[in-house]
Amino acid sequence: MKTISLLLIIVGCPFLLLACQSQAEQMTLLDDVSSVSVSKSDGYGGISGKHVKTINKDTLTTTFQQVLENAKGRKQNVDVYQGRPDYDLVVHYENGGTHLLHLTIGNKGEKSRVMYTGHEHNGFDLSVEDTALLRGMLENNSDRY
Repeated sequence: MKTISLLLIIVGCPFLLLACQSQAEQMTLLDDVSSVSVSKSDGYGGISGKHVKTINKDTLTTTFQQVLENAKGRKQNVDVYQGRPDYDLVVHYENGGTHLLHLTIGNKGEKSRVMYTGHEHNGFDLSVEDTALLRGMLENNSDRY
């Protein structure tokens, strides 16, 4: 009986560990997104206060929220001293909370990456399709999209 129990433990533990590792971490959102303030990034670790765009139309904030919910987490190596994200984002929630994010946007046909400010080594990948949606929002010439 002890041999069978030990064998089950030895065989079962690796499967449990693999199952836990295969689940991608997702971003934690505080509530529904009410608006997103966008600025060109000055670098990792902080948020630029020079907002160049505010995304605040209901359909767009819903789309932006869905993009964040679709993001898949992964560990990454980021050189916070040499590199720089493309955009800094302040996500405003309906409950009054905020999140500070960095966005490195991919070129056409590439993925993008978003990360919480101060937690740059835990990034979240955005699909090629979601990158195209974000590009459309960010490249619109209007300061309010």
